[in-house]
Amino acid sequence: MTKVPIARNKESMESSPPSVPDRRCLVCGAPTTSAHYGVDACRACTVFYRKARKRQPYACRTGTRKCKVTQDSTFTCKRCRFDRFEQILKQSGAREQRATESPASLPRPIPPRIPDLPSVESSAFSPAVGRTPRPLLDKCAICYKLMCAMRRNSELNARPNPPHPSKINSGEYEIPPSTYKSMDRSSRFFVTSILDLSETLYPEFTTFTKEDQWTLAVSFYNKIFMFDAAYRADKVYPDDTLKCLGEYTAYMSAEGAEHFFDDCPNESANVEDAKRQLVEFIGMALPSARIAIRRAKLDENEFLAVLILTFWFADCLHMRDEIVQTSERYRQQVLRELQAHYREDLKLDDYAARIGELFMLIFNFDRNTDVQEQFEMYRLLGVFADDTFVYRLQTRSE
Repeated sequence: MTKVPIARNKESMESSPPSVPDRRCLVCGAPTTSAHYGVDACRACTVFYRKARKRQPYACRTGTRKCKVTQDSTFTCKRCRFDRFEQILKQSGAREQRATESPASLPRPIPPRIPDLPSVESSAFSPAVGRTPRPLLDKCAICYKLMCAMRRNSELNARPNPPHPSKINSGEYEIPPSTYKSMDRSSRFFVTSILDLSETLYPEFTTFTKEDQWTLAVSFYNKIFMFDAAYRADKVYPDDTLKCLGEYTAYMSAEGAEHFFDDCPNESANVEDAKRQLVEFIGMALPSARIAIRRAKLDENEFLAVLILTFWFADCLHMRDEIVQTSERYRQQVLRELQAHYREDLKLDDYAARIGELFMLIFNFDRNTDVQEQFEMYRLLGVFADDTFVYRLQTRSE
């Protein structure tokens, strides 16, 4: 599909955030020049915390849960280090109070039978006088709209009987349940659109190696898939929290899972066991994802900020310093623009709690390990082959 060019604005695309003064890690006291998760935390403590969240709880080495956590300590209690990070995150959120007014909702797809692209009628496209420029958020809004258009058009035109182009444009088409083949196909469209979005939104992305570009795109896909599916489902199916949009134009539910593997081409597959596994996984994952989105009540700028922050969690991928530094710059920039939104649009003076909520939402949808285990189970049951594209995405294969 032909990429839609976006006019480049040199100032907005190449503006670099100002240098950040040296600070101290609130966990271990080590010097740090950056913030992670909205608090001053060094990279070592941040990487430790991310890994520790996915493990069984550590036991305190002294049994007191009061061990000292320092940078140069030779006796480091992992349990107390983890607790210290958790405490700091909670304190950063407890200091602030959320606005009582409901923020403007993100431009939404139109009702279930005609899901459409997000509208662009928002404050991001009609800046008020004196409004702090937000080039990254504004450009992300345009890129996300184009990504949605690519996914919608690709999926609908790949159907056996595609709708008429005028029907696609007006949103007059059905949303069927996802199937094995349609989801595998749609994952290709999704990742391709991510690569296009990344090249347009982040100029540095084009200077990375193909391997690094692929790693970033697939990591973003794996982290954002359920978030995007639950977010859009909340607009399309507000009264049915048992559904998510597994594709841009198809839904997933426990009921639909009964027929998900009907078009599985692998004759030796253990389809019945795979069905049971899928129904069980959907029954746990989908409602919790929908509830998390419903509670968050993201407005447009927050939604876009979550997309950008999720994309640039590159320092957990053990990538080159150049990419880690780029990710830090973009995270700082989007947080500054988001803070301007809180101050100028929502008239908030205290917004640290809300930023903390956004980070916790990102953590909630970082379920790579769970999904990988689920997909590996399907491979063992024979429904996924080693060359099944959606399965290969979980292993980040070329």
